[in-house]
Amino acid sequence: MSDTSNNSMTLVPGPLSDKPEKIEGKPERRRAVRYPFTATAEIMDLRSNTRVTGRSSDLGLGGCYIDILSPFNAGSQVRVRLEREKKVVEAMAIVSYAQQSFGMGLAFTEIKPEHQIVLRSWIAEVSGEPLPENISSGAEADSDSSSAVLHLQEVLIELINLMVRKKVINTAEATALLRKIFH
Repeated sequence: MSDTSNNSMTLVPGPLSDKPEKIEGKPERRRAVRYPFTATAEIMDLRSNTRVTGRSSDLGLGGCYIDILSPFNAGSQVRVRLEREKKVVEAMAIVSYAQQSFGMGLAFTEIKPEHQIVLRSWIAEVSGEPLPENISSGAEADSDSSSAVLHLQEVLIELINLMVRKKVINTAEATALLRKIFH
């Protein structure tokens, strides 16, 4: 895990899924679509500084599921580091649910722009959709312009979510707008 730096962090609310699914009879609370995705994972509980390793089994812009025998308790604040093919994504997250001997669902709360670029490229890879224009497949993205684009996306997402909460637009309209932002 890298040390905390003064680099800005980006909040990560993902796009809404079309239809809420159910997990074990409970309504799905995820705000972003998840895709099957395997990467090595290191998770650190911020309160106790306990580190565990596991493997991701799914990934989305809003979070991931980690296969692990001894998950942290739901509500724990953690730092997660995912690594696959020498690419790394680090994020702050909250354990949204835990299943003893199976794993834990993590909801991303903060992610640095350079890690969000990798996350988006992984999502594009597993979803079969093209990479966003601000991510070139072979070259490093210019961090200033990437940060500006990510900031603009954050503002738009926040505005859309606010409009849904105030019932100015419905969930289907919000989903359509969010898809335009991420495509």
